[in-house]
Formats: sequence, C-alpha cells, structure tokens
Amino acid sequence: MIKISIPTHQHLFELVLPQTALLIIDMQIDFCDRSGFCSVNLKADVSAIRAIIPPLQQLIHWARKQGIWIIYTRESHKPDLSDLSPSKQLRYINAGYPVGSVGNRGRFLIQGEAGTEIIPEITPLSNDWQLDKPAQSAFVDTSLAERLHDRHITHLLIAGVTTECCVLGTYRQASDLGFYALLLEDCCAAFDPAEHKAAIAVLLAENGAIGWVATSEQLIQNIP
Repeated sequence: MIKISIPTHQHLFELVLPQTALLIIDMQIDFCDRSGFCSVNLKADVSAIRAIIPPLQQLIHWARKQGIWIIYTRESHKPDLSDLSPSKQLRYINAGYPVGSVGNRGRFLIQGEAGTEIIPEITPLSNDWQLDKPAQSAFVDTSLAERLHDRHITHLLIAGVTTECCVLGTYRQASDLGFYALLLEDCCAAFDPAEHKAAIAVLLAENGAIGWVATSEQLIQNIP
C-alpha cells in the first residue's frame, strides 16, 4: 500500500489512491444553474457556485485518469415526501423554500424532476454512482457507508455545494465514521462567499483536529 503525501493548509494528508473515492455533493440544476430554483425562484446569486465548475471539471478528469470511483449526490425526496422528516420539513418552510415547491425546473428537491439532476457541465458517466440523499449529510438514510466499505474505500475527496450545509455535514460525519477526508476548497462553494469561508474556518479550527483542507491544485500537482 503506497501512501502519497498531499500538502494541505495545515498538515500533510496521506492519500491511498486505490482506496480513494471522489464525493461530489449536490451539484444539481436547482442549486447551480441559472435556470434552477435557487436562481429563478429565490433570486440567489449563483456566481460563486458557477465559478467552481472549471476546477471541478479538471478534478473529475484527473480522478477518472487515476481510476478513482466518483460519487455524485443529489439532495432529493420521494414524490410523496414519505422520506422527509418533520424537522427538515419545518426548517425548509422557515427558510422560505419548502421541499416540493414548484419551480422553473419542476418540484424543488423531488426525485425525477429536472431541477434535481446533476448540471450538464459535469454529467456523470454510467460507471459513476448517483446517490439520492434525503438529508444534508450523504450518510443519513443511505447506503453510502456500506458501499464504501464494500469497495474498501478509506479515503474521501470531497467537493460540491453548499460548503456550510451539505458539504460540511457530510464531511463531519465521514470523519466520525472513520474515513480520511480531504475537502477541496476551490471545488466547493456557497451562495454567499462569506459562508464558504466560515465553513472552511471551522474545518481548519483547533490546529487540524477537525479535518484537512487543500486546493485541487495541491492535489493534482502531487499526483499528475
């Protein structure tokens, strides 16, 4: 087993390529496209999110070249909302965008709707896994942990949106489940750049006790 040392913002991250997966969080049309729910219905500025598409494309290309398994998550629910917890339902109502709201690209966060699909700029391939998740963490009420263990995956590269919400939620649970997780900050984003920076600051807190953060350039330069 060969470990490759990747420089990060604090401590080296020891990567084992054959045991690594790339986890791309919620790069969905409703979150990331100018025709999606957040841009059209919520009038959100998606510029910061759109800005990570080129480095994310490069990261995906690199991962395919390395033979790394790529997993795309989609925050989504069954059409009858039977997998929507009362707590999440109320939180999203309070936020002003109830799950199931009708948007420009279909019902918001509902499986099978156009807005829930991954943006075309990073369309998954047939051997990638598209994972529907009903919670902000990709590990809650999904088979993600089991599938990773089945493939002997111990290391995760994490990217996607939004940094402070589903990305951070997934990262923290991955760490608690024992995975070695590296967040690639230039391949993550939030609608508000200040919230992205705050999430990165959380991971860098306590001198690395919480996690590892690097850029995709730091990763790719060390494993061309």
